[in-house]
Amino acid sequence: MARGRPDKSLARFERIALVLSSGEALGAYQAGAYAALEKSGVRPNWIAGSGIGAVNAAIIAGNLPHERAMHLRRFWQQLSQRAARRRSWRLGRWARRAFGRHLPLVCSGMRRARAAAAPIISAAEIRELISEAVDFERVNSGTVRIVLGAVNLTTGVETFFDNDRHVLSLDHVMAGTPLSGLPPVEIGRQLFAGSAVSVSALDDARPADTLCFAIDGYDPMPGSAGGISRSAREIAAMRRTHDLRRMIALLGERVPPALHGEVDIRRCLAEASNATMTILHLVHEDSAVDLDAEMSDFSAGAVTRRWDAGESDVATSLAYPRWLAPPPRLSGVVVHEVRGGVVAPQR
Repeated sequence: MARGRPDKSLARFERIALVLSSGEALGAYQAGAYAALEKSGVRPNWIAGSGIGAVNAAIIAGNLPHERAMHLRRFWQQLSQRAARRRSWRLGRWARRAFGRHLPLVCSGMRRARAAAAPIISAAEIRELISEAVDFERVNSGTVRIVLGAVNLTTGVETFFDNDRHVLSLDHVMAGTPLSGLPPVEIGRQLFAGSAVSVSALDDARPADTLCFAIDGYDPMPGSAGGISRSAREIAAMRRTHDLRRMIALLGERVPPALHGEVDIRRCLAEASNATMTILHLVHEDSAVDLDAEMSDFSAGAVTRRWDAGESDVATSLAYPRWLAPPPRLSGVVVHEVRGGVVAPQR
């Protein structure tokens, strides 16, 4: 079982899932959130990640439980340091070309614009950092189920690479483009790039009572035009599906056993499930203002703030008195949200 603390109320969950989205620099929030889970003794046995979330997921699955937070912190510290060195080198070279060797850069706006023109570090550098942080033999041992998402550029289809079906490698982690500006990755003679939302990957897992921590660096609330984030849409779709399966199971209890052999009834009951899912959805950024700047800010101060926010939001979630309560009898899924450190109404 994926639990380390003595709280017996966790015993009803067969699966403890962790879903990590893309978001580049906002991925430091996910890392801090995991560190808080580990500190609380909540250890996932099923992890899905895409984009920078795939990197965090691989570090978690590719290390011993008591070493995961250490490797996550080291990765983010080194990523921040390398990004700062590369940014300084790139800006200095541009300044010399544009103004001469001794003329300083004239405004911070120029610095940001120039820095955004290329990846914060090269593909070779981030591959090196991931290789240092991840033991892929442990990833593929199956101790933790891990699913990594990416987009197939040939078909446009979102694809999930699963250590239950694939031998995962550094290429599978990089396939979801953890940092903007990185080139596509070739896997099986097909090119992959771009992150895939990974909440829906849970629908491919076998039914089991599940506690899911879905951690988003950015997931906006509905806007004035009536839009809604993709993570929220996927969670809503899962809720409809699992609620229906739950209701079919309850109806099946009232169908006389003599009728269970009828073809139509048998087909209906095959869709039934008594498994339930509790989703704790943690969201760091609710505002789209300066989102690009937030996602590209790998400074040491920003990384530390986001790490701390992730730790704090997990602590808020675990202190919420209703998060361990079973869903209502007719519900297959119950969702609790923490947005910007504030618990949203249960839905």
